Amino acid sequence: MKQWDVIWFDLDDTLIDYERTFRAAIYHCFITFFPNKAVSFSSWFRIFKWYCDRYWPDYAGGRLTRKEYRRLRFLEAMRYFHIKVSEKAADEFHAYFDEIVGRFAIALPGIISLLERLQSLSLPLGIITNGESAVQREKIVYAGLGRFFPDDAVIISEEVGCEKPDAAIFRCAQRRLAAGKQPVYIGDSWELDVMGALHAGWQAIYFQQRQPAFTVLSPSVVTCHSVGELASTLLGELDVIEKRGRRR
Repeated sequence: MKQWDVIWFDLDDTLIDYERTFRAAIYHCFITFFPNKAVSFSSWFRIFKWYCDRYWPDYAGGRLTRKEYRRLRFLEAMRYFHIKVSEKAADEFHAYFDEIVGRFAIALPGIISLLERLQSLSLPLGIITNGESAVQREKIVYAGLGRFFPDDAVIISEEVGCEKPDAAIFRCAQRRLAAGKQPVYIGDSWELDVMGALHAGWQAIYFQQRQPAFTVLSPSVVTCHSVGELASTLLGELDVIEKRGRRR
């Protein structure tokens, strides 16, 4: 039995409904930067999102930097509609996105209830996320997650100088919550979250609610396709541990 004694979460698309957050923030950027364009937002966003997904594996695999990934998805979407923009415009668009995206953050349905249940069991909870400190912390606040995660249990790549999937960020997290001898990490990216956690010697749960079917290559990895499945996995495991404790 796994007997997890600390639970760490990814932020975007694990705790936060990033698809809805992302679309709302990108819409605000689009109408701010391009109020008079002939193309509709819905048409443009469909193509933009296609390029986001098209180039994501290159970013996740380290073949593109974050800036290169963002520029490429934006410039390709604009080129599709024969709209001429510069790399500088792409950078400014995303800088504004970073400035406002936190205000649009909402938790995934069911996540707050799950966190309340985990918190009631006095189980240490933490977040490990790649990104900029101000942006990620603002998301946590606006999504109503702050009460579950004290500041020292939130590990943000910009603050610690390393990012997933580097095992160093997981070691940093474990030092923060030193009581956690058997941590588990929950995330939606196989490369960044699951493989990062496994390489650090942690257990992992693959939270695959939106991505296409993926063959899980490690028998130690549990896959959950919804918040309900995740709750059943976590609370079922903890219930077994709790009952064992009472028998001792």
